[in-house]
Amino acid sequence: MPIYEYVCKKCTKHFEVLSTSSNDAEIVKCPECQSLEVKKTISSGTFRMSSGGSSLPCGPPSGCPSNSGFS
Repeated sequence: MPIYEYVCKKCTKHFEVLSTSSNDAEIVKCPECQSLEVKKTISSGTFRMSSGGSSLPCGPPSGCPSNSGFS
């Protein structure tokens, strides 16, 4: 199930919702003020690779390790 990020247009609270369907008509309320005036925001993705038992971030500023297969 995907997690979507929202911002409330009334109180400006940022929050996440675990979506149970891909239906955009799903009713989402602000957990702070209960307003239905919310906007889906673009979230920044995170990508992590495991190398030798340790978890390395892959992306700016460190880039990907040369043996990762990504550049």
